[in-house]
Amino acid sequence: MLEDQLVLRKLISRQASFFSRYEVAIDEFSDPAEALRSIGENRYDLIVTDIGMPGMNGIDFIKHVALLGYRSALLIISGYDGKTLNTISEMAGSLGIGSTRFLSKPYSAEAFLAVLNGIFSDLERAYQVQQLEVESFFADICAGDFKLELEPILRLPDLSPVGFGVAALIRPQGRVEWGAGLFNVLAQRKGVSALVLEELVARMARLWSGLRQQGLGEDCGFNARIDTSCLESEHVFDHCHALLQQFGAPSRLLGFELADGLGPQSPALAFENVAKIKYLGFRLIADAFGSGSLTQSNMLKLPFDHVNIPRQTLQWIRGMLGADPQALRFLRIYGLAPGAITASGIDEEDSVALAKDLGCPCVRGAYVALPLRENELSDYLRQSRQAATAEGSAE
Repeated sequence: MLEDQLVLRKLISRQASFFSRYEVAIDEFSDPAEALRSIGENRYDLIVTDIGMPGMNGIDFIKHVALLGYRSALLIISGYDGKTLNTISEMAGSLGIGSTRFLSKPYSAEAFLAVLNGIFSDLERAYQVQQLEVESFFADICAGDFKLELEPILRLPDLSPVGFGVAALIRPQGRVEWGAGLFNVLAQRKGVSALVLEELVARMARLWSGLRQQGLGEDCGFNARIDTSCLESEHVFDHCHALLQQFGAPSRLLGFELADGLGPQSPALAFENVAKIKYLGFRLIADAFGSGSLTQSNMLKLPFDHVNIPRQTLQWIRGMLGADPQALRFLRIYGLAPGAITASGIDEEDSVALAKDLGCPCVRGAYVALPLRENELSDYLRQSRQAATAEGSAE
C-alpha cells in the first residue's frame, strides 16, 4: 500500500483488517521508489495507491509497476473525481494489470470492503481461466458435458423475472465464467469462440423448449455476451438462427451483449454480423455502458435494442443529474426505448435504491438474485409465479 499521509495509510490498513475472505498481510510505503523496489522483489496480489503524492505521482508509479511485469490487481484511492480515476484505471488495464478498481475519497468502510471482494473475485476468475486447457474445454462443450449458470434479470419494483444472462459454464472440472477472460483464452484458436457460442445457443433453445412444455418462461429471454472474435466469424449467427428454428424458438429469445467497440480498423465481417443480428431478429445489447470500450459513435451507429448500465456508471449519472427518475432519458438519443435499460452489478441494498432513483426498469446482480444452475430454472420460475399470484391475491 502506497500512501504518503500516515493517518490515511493507517486508516486503510485498519479497514483492510476487517476483510474476512482471505487472511491479509500488508506492506505499507510512503515513498514510491521504496514501494517499487519491494514490488520488484516480492509477489503481491494487490497494490493500493494514491495518485496525488510528492515526488513521483501515482500515474507514473503505475506505469513503473507495469514495467516491472506486475499483472495482478490495482486499487486506486484518491480525491480526484470518478471520471479521472476511471481514466487512470483504464490506463492501468491497457498496461496489462488484470483487475483495476478505484475509490474516490471520501468513501465508507463498507465500500472499501466491497471493492476488495470484487478484486479478489476477479483474481479467482482469472486464475480459473489461466488454468483452462482449450482443447479439453472445447471437447467438453461439444460433448454437452457442461451446465449453464444463469443470472436472473428482474423487473422493478416486483422483482419478477424477465430474462436470464449466461454467467458461467459448469464443467466436471469446475466453473468457468462466461466473459472477457474466457474470450481472451479462446481467441488463441481461431473460430473456437463462435463454435462455443453455437453450443450455448443450442442449450438455451432446448431449455426454452422444455420450459414452454411446462407452461413456464414464455416471456423470458436469454442473453449471452459476445466478443469481436464472434463478430469476425463466418455464418455464426445464421447457425444460431437455424438452431432456434429446430426448437421452434423465436429469434427475440436471444440477446447478444456486446461490450467491445467497432471502428474503422474492424473487418467488414464484424459490421456484417451486427447487421445480421438485427436482420435475423435477435436482440443487440450494449453491455457495460460507460465502462466498456463502446464509444459514443458506436452507440449512435450500431442498432442496439437495450443497454446494460453498471452500478459505477449509475453512480456517476446520479452525481451529475441527481436522483431523477427521468435521468436516463438521454439514452433516447441512441435510439433506445425508455424501458430498454438494465442496471447491472447490483450487489448491495444501496445499489437497488440507486437503480430505483434513476428509473431503471430492470436489475441484475447478486443482491437481487443469485445465479442458478439450468436444472434449477423450472423451480425458480414456478416459485416466482406463485409469489406473484399470492401477492396479487393479497392486494
